[in-house]
Amino acid sequence: ERRFINLRKRLDQLGYRQPLGIDSLPLVEKLFNDLVHTTESLRNVKLSAGKTEKESRNVDALVEPYRLENARITRENNDLHQQLLRLKEENDRVSRELKAQITKLDRETIELKFLNSQYVHKFRCLEKDSKAKSERIQQLQEKNMQAVVQTPGGKKHSIPFRRQRMQIDELIPPALTSAYPVSQPDDPYVADLLQLADRR
Repeated sequence: ERRFINLRKRLDQLGYRQPLGIDSLPLVEKLFNDLVHTTESLRNVKLSAGKTEKESRNVDALVEPYRLENARITRENNDLHQQLLRLKEENDRVSRELKAQITKLDRETIELKFLNSQYVHKFRCLEKDSKAKSERIQQLQEKNMQAVVQTPGGKKHSIPFRRQRMQIDELIPPALTSAYPVSQPDDPYVADLLQLADRR
C-alpha cells in the first residue's frame, strides 16, 4: 500500500492522473522507473552534448588558422605542380631539339670525314704524281738541257745550255810567259771551259 501511495503521488506530480489498479502496480512502477532513468540519461546526454559542442567550437577556433594555412599551402602546391609541368614540357622540347641537332651534326661529321678522306687520297695522288713529274723533269733537264762537266777532282759542274757531256782528265798546263797576250777563242763554250779551268 505504501508503494502504491508513493507511486500515485509521483505520477500525479508528473501529470499522469489516470486511474491506477493494484494489479498493474508492478508494471507501472517498472515503467515509471525506466522513464525516470531515461529522462536522467537524456538530461546527461544534453549536458554532455552542450559541453562537446562548446569544446568543438573551441577546437574550430584553434583549427581555423591551420585550415587557412592548409588552403594556402594547397594553392601553392597546385601552382608549383603547374610550373613543374610547364618546365617538364619545355625540357622535353629542348631535349628533342638538342637530339635532332646532335643527329644532324653527327651526320655532317660523317660526311665531312668521308670528304676529308677523299681529299687526302686525292692530295696524296697529286703529291705522288707531282713528285714523279719533278723527277722526270730533272732527268730531262740533265739529259737534254744541261751540260755536265766533270773535272779531275771528281766534281760535276752544270752549264745551263744544251751541251754534250764531256770529261776533262787534266788541266791545260800554264803558259810559260804571260808577256804575250793570249788570243780569245771564237767559240763561247771553249771560253767558258778556259775560264772555269783558270778559276780552279
